[in-house]
Amino acid sequence: MPRFKMLVFSEPFEGREEDFNTWYTGRHLDDICALPGFSGAQRFKLHSVSMGKTLNKYLAIYDLEHDDPDWVVENMFAHRDTAAMPIDPAFNLDATTVMVYEELTPPVTAKS
Repeated sequence: MPRFKMLVFSEPFEGREEDFNTWYTGRHLDDICALPGFSGAQRFKLHSVSMGKTLNKYLAIYDLEHDDPDWVVENMFAHRDTAAMPIDPAFNLDATTVMVYEELTPPVTAKS
């Protein structure tokens, strides 16, 4: 079965960072992973920019395994702001980017 990574670059509304992080880590990751096709998730906070520019401070990477990743994403959006996946008012959806990447290679690790 094909494997994908869904990257979500996001931001809270100004002054709502604590609410955003509490909701995202404490609720939203689990809500997404409860949907068909998702097998895991992890959040990150921007540390630094070495090249180029960034628009978002936060990144969530979701593991997606399904024959139809477009359906998985459409299903996720269909659940947005429902009892199964409430959206916290601190989450600035207008500043959010969602992208899905297909896995091309297995992970490469450093040689000892």
